[in-house]
Amino acid sequence: MKEHKLRGNEFCDFKVMDPLSDMPPIANFEFKTKKDFEPITGSGIYSIYYDSMLLYVGEYNGKKNKEGLKDPFSGCVSDRWHKHIALLTGRSRDMFFKKTNLEKIEGMEDCELKDLILKGEPKVMKKARAHNYSFRKFEFSAENWDDFKNLDVEVLKRFTFFYSKYIPSDFDTPNFIDNEKKARLALSPSIVGAVEKWIIKELQPKCNTKYVKTPSDNSMEESMKVIREQMKKAIKIYF
Repeated sequence: MKEHKLRGNEFCDFKVMDPLSDMPPIANFEFKTKKDFEPITGSGIYSIYYDSMLLYVGEYNGKKNKEGLKDPFSGCVSDRWHKHIALLTGRSRDMFFKKTNLEKIEGMEDCELKDLILKGEPKVMKKARAHNYSFRKFEFSAENWDDFKNLDVEVLKRFTFFYSKYIPSDFDTPNFIDNEKKARLALSPSIVGAVEKWIIKELQPKCNTKYVKTPSDNSMEESMKVIREQMKKAIKIYF
């Protein structure tokens, strides 16, 4: 496996924009991958941390090709990451809320971020856009709003992204000789999807929704160990 570990400011650019009409006033930042950032491709598992505490675990398998299948040799995982920063900070210009999530926010204890979000027009906030703001990510944003209401590069530095991806040599077995065939098999999205599920069920990251019943705190060291173990376990199971 090959590993990448980056701070948020190493790949993410942002700029202040006017919020969309009838959206909350703090939904006024645009985020994107830096133009000169070297793409990180492949199929693997990424984890997101703030001040070294685990927030989220996800999978990446590249972009879809003409046949509608994920191509692990395309895209860049940071294009997924900057969307997470946009939501975790509560500053995305492209945020929207599913009806149930907005109702949870309306029913929660009062806080500064809740008051700011509810300045938006509910009908407009529920219109689908690029960034689906889950309730658990909102809770994190609210807990750390003193950091995010004055968003700057120093805040981005506190986010760490860890990406562990499969490479062909992970699958060196007598059954597979052709390198290209071995590479595509090694980067199979179905394998990575299973690994992601195992890891989320074990770690219960506080900002994931699916498979998480009891959101838990995990350190970077603890969670990275689990990710490595589960990815190696998948090789033994599938091959």
